[in-house]
Amino acid sequence: MVFRPSMIAMPTSIEGRVDPPPISSPRRRFHLRCLMIAAAILHLSISLAVFTIGKYQLFPSQVYPSGVARFASDGVFYQGQVAQLSDLLKSQGIRDWATWPAQLHVRLYSLPLALVSRWVSFNVLTIEPLNLIYYLTTLMFIFKIGERIFGYETGLAAATIVGLWPSFLLHTTQLLRDPLLILAVVVLVWCLVELIQTSFSWRRMLLLALASMIALVTIRIVRLPMWYVIVASIATAITLFAIHSIQRRRFDKAVVIYALLLIVAVLVIPKLQPFFHNQQELGRKRLIESEEWQKLPVDKQIYGRREAFNVTIPQGDDQLTVEDGSRIDTDVTLNSPGAIIRHLPRALAVGFFAPFPNMWLRMGKQVGLSGRVISGFETLFTYVIESMALFGLWWQRRNLAAWLLAVAIGLGAVALGLVVNNMGAMYRLRYPFWVLLVVLGTGGASFLWQRFHGSKSLHNVSSREISI
Repeated sequence: MVFRPSMIAMPTSIEGRVDPPPISSPRRRFHLRCLMIAAAILHLSISLAVFTIGKYQLFPSQVYPSGVARFASDGVFYQGQVAQLSDLLKSQGIRDWATWPAQLHVRLYSLPLALVSRWVSFNVLTIEPLNLIYYLTTLMFIFKIGERIFGYETGLAAATIVGLWPSFLLHTTQLLRDPLLILAVVVLVWCLVELIQTSFSWRRMLLLALASMIALVTIRIVRLPMWYVIVASIATAITLFAIHSIQRRRFDKAVVIYALLLIVAVLVIPKLQPFFHNQQELGRKRLIESEEWQKLPVDKQIYGRREAFNVTIPQGDDQLTVEDGSRIDTDVTLNSPGAIIRHLPRALAVGFFAPFPNMWLRMGKQVGLSGRVISGFETLFTYVIESMALFGLWWQRRNLAAWLLAVAIGLGAVALGLVVNNMGAMYRLRYPFWVLLVVLGTGGASFLWQRFHGSKSLHNVSSREISI
């Protein structure tokens, strides 16, 4: 018999994770408040630095005078729309503002600009209030996901890693749809983790249902091609919830109703697509093609979307072409189900490991050599995170919520590897799944730390270490 006295009072959850001992709520709130304040100061400082670099043209090849960076040159196109919507809100009222054809993220960015447009023109500081909200809220939900699966300290560590990640920080200072998309995805994943892990009251069920519906509609509007990956993740979560309930021999009514509401939402939201037009890119061929592609078989959609990345796309003052140095596997044509199946291993490798080392020191058209070096460093560290994620999944292999993260990450990686052959786009589109990878990776690092240092932390310890 192996007996550890320090573990006598540690309650074990059905998923195989030992729940952390209670920590005083005031102490937790104090720690979280301090970290959130520090994160807010950091983000404000980075935004101010980007604005200063742009205003004084310290790096004119990389940052425009408004603070919009070349790696986020979509903002050059969007900033005129933001100013137009801001003027519309002030002159014609909220109804015309809400119905004017524009992308959702552009509409939202016009709100903080409308408050200060009398004194200043558009720059990255005028949209910083909304970007700061996106940034802090995303970190909070990453913490909540990590805390629910691995414990309080691991949740804090995961949020800290994401919050300090250089390219993530820079992207969240820009005029992009990605911060809104990332937030919607992590909110939805948190709701799905709650579905699997807990029993909850009717009031909490309504809160989770509302958050899920808002997240799903946002994802559908902001990034329509991601819809199938999201639906597959929801199907996985409901399946794991059923397994969990069978293990417990108990189906909570509120949780069952929430699962049914998710199914209804997945079926109904696509029917509402015509009502989303004014929140998307109405009048642009890209939106029309995107909706038409949704009606095609999945293999046809993969082929069409992949081919679209080989088309020259205007981005501000730049022209991104197939020769811009950031393309990969340009000779691959996925024009049949067989070709897609044969390409799956390569797609998995691209989704998890691209950009590959041979691209780290090459000059990038949009980000230059320095940008490529930074992306190489981040990719190398991502390899470490991915390795740690395997240990995290092994540690929590009895925890069904950990498997939900693994499935969502894998689906995202394969989907991106099949469709995206532009590394700049890959870098941005991978963030919603990469932040979930950080949660698993941080859990794995915590597990190894305890193993190799003999630490039996009361916050994160596996029930497999308790044997009688």
